Amino acid sequence: MKGKIKDSLISFAITGLYVYLVILVVEWIYRGSFHDSYLWIKGRTKPFTYNFIILFLLFSVLRVFRRKLYIVFTFILTVPFIILAVASRIKLEIRGEPVLPPDLLLGSEATNMIDFFSSSLLTWLLVGTAAIVALLIFIVIKVPNQKKRNGLQISLAVISLLFFVGVYHVEAKQESTFLKKNLHISKLVWNQKDTTAQDGVIAGFLQNMDLLTIDTPKNYSKQTIEEINKKTKSPSYPDEEKPNVVVIMSEAFWDPTLLTNVKFNKDPLPYFHQLQKEQSGGMLSVPVFGGSTANTEFEALTGVSTQFLPAGSVPYLNYVTKPISALPNIFRQNGYESTAIHTFHHWFYQRSFVYENLGFDRFVSLEYIPNPVPDMNFIHDKTITDEIMRKINKGNKSNFIFAVTTQNHGPYPAAGKKPYSNIEVELTTKGKEFSPEAKNILEVYSDNLTEIDKQLERLISELKNTNKKTVVVFFGDHLPLLGTDYKVYREAGFYQETGEFEEHKKMYSTPLLVWDNFSGKNEDLQIGASVLPSVLLDRIGVQGNDLTNYLLNKYQEGGLKEITRPDFIAKENIPESVISDIKLLQYDLLFGKMYGIKDKTKIQPNPDYRLGYKDPKITNALIESNDGNKILVIKGEYFTGRSYVYVNGQYIKKVSGDEKEIRVPLPDKKERLDIIVKVMDSNEKILSQSNTFVVEK
Repeated sequence: MKGKIKDSLISFAITGLYVYLVILVVEWIYRGSFHDSYLWIKGRTKPFTYNFIILFLLFSVLRVFRRKLYIVFTFILTVPFIILAVASRIKLEIRGEPVLPPDLLLGSEATNMIDFFSSSLLTWLLVGTAAIVALLIFIVIKVPNQKKRNGLQISLAVISLLFFVGVYHVEAKQESTFLKKNLHISKLVWNQKDTTAQDGVIAGFLQNMDLLTIDTPKNYSKQTIEEINKKTKSPSYPDEEKPNVVVIMSEAFWDPTLLTNVKFNKDPLPYFHQLQKEQSGGMLSVPVFGGSTANTEFEALTGVSTQFLPAGSVPYLNYVTKPISALPNIFRQNGYESTAIHTFHHWFYQRSFVYENLGFDRFVSLEYIPNPVPDMNFIHDKTITDEIMRKINKGNKSNFIFAVTTQNHGPYPAAGKKPYSNIEVELTTKGKEFSPEAKNILEVYSDNLTEIDKQLERLISELKNTNKKTVVVFFGDHLPLLGTDYKVYREAGFYQETGEFEEHKKMYSTPLLVWDNFSGKNEDLQIGASVLPSVLLDRIGVQGNDLTNYLLNKYQEGGLKEITRPDFIAKENIPESVISDIKLLQYDLLFGKMYGIKDKTKIQPNPDYRLGYKDPKITNALIESNDGNKILVIKGEYFTGRSYVYVNGQYIKKVSGDEKEIRVPLPDKKERLDIIVKVMDSNEKILSQSNTFVVEK
């Protein structure tokens, strides 16, 4: 019996030593150095102990297995923690915060992080993985297996499991616990970087598991919502011709001339600056920096502030699971056609599903654009302008068009330029100059802006020629990632990590323009993305919902311009009662029973909602000779850049094509050709297909 106790104690001591090493390596990866990892363990003994307890209980459960299986499962269980550390380190450098639980749902965007891996880092990761696998195989082969498990070993493993389940259930769901109080674990919701720095990677991640759930406000009820709505004035508008409304959310659009210590050889945004003086404009407070585009988009379409949602959550992925009242269906109820345009994959951020629930009539994604114009890895803004004007010039109904661009998407290279490069910058701070990498990054970014500015000028010019009343809202979704760890911002002295409110506002505000061809208004707009829908609806005279009406009331009273980060809300002088009302209205709209929506049938999706305008249609096919080669020419309508030709069930790579014609090599001679054109996405999913057209040879 004594031997069994001794063996069990030794085995659990080995588990404890292994857990110590796992935490050391995880923190080493995240913090960037062994020294910093060691200093954290030494200086923050209590938070380290918290991490140790969680992992020790988890890994001790594996002692239920015999030795060889224990080793294998221990290595397997270690992998997720290493991945968490690596991903958090990368996200920290890119976005300034570690990985949070909601990021696990962000599969499509997370794959884009590969762009930020250097080839050397990828090589080391592959080499390291291969070495670990080889070591595991060697250990499993060389280490003698346990002849049999003793009852004490199994009992201790079961006890560890029970303790782990209990501890996890309490620690993941409760903000204040016995362990957290005594081991100095605390969460800064608005600063996850500091949370992880003080508490550790594993504890920091565990504390944020509550981000995956939403609690019902204590005072939420039908009566409470009705009381809020009774004290809210509903605006009334004359029954006039409704203008076209074009909202453009420009990827990473920002004004680099705000870097006051930087000299530009020319203005990268001359037309935009001109319009801001002539028309209405200002700055738009946005909820994200450097990424998570969909959160700014969500606020601008719904009026719901993400500041009152769990930090790190992405509503498009987490919460828009049913039809909700938003700008698209508000406009549709008022006789508009609502069209979304985006020069990227339909599945990204689940937009094809979300847009249907928001009330769009159609979504013209990259797969349905006839001739997208490439610009390195993304699509030039010319394509967006083409698609907007294509819709404006078609039909007589008023249009609400929401367009999301991609041309300016990062990363911006630290070396090399685009063909249209023309911007040069220099640092004016005495005795300082940009590093070559920072200089190139800023110049490439600014070069992009010159092209975006030209397309904005082209769009406004063409809209003026339509003689249709039109409003254009143009803004950026977030500031750009100008190098890792705020490289350009730091070197330019724009960002110094002070943690002050004014610096936060600078890093979370993008330029805003509101242009129209009929009102003559010239307003200074300093508002938040969630307030934008209310201001827009009021400008064009369209009645919104209870949330937009409430926000409009408070905006017009002068007490609400934006909803900033929770720890900075006091700086905006927003009364606590207003914050409480907004939280209740948002909950009712997004998670509750929609007491504020009198007729819920009006927010149901359009039953004819679809991707693109129509399915491709083949009207004719003929055979031509070209330099001795036989070419099959397929004529029709609604062909796109992602249209693929199938002849007798076999894919045929196209030679060329546009919206009305596709040319492919003539397949081997057969008596009959059955031709189909399919629109497919990057995952090879068929989105739509044409009629079958038969050619008898």
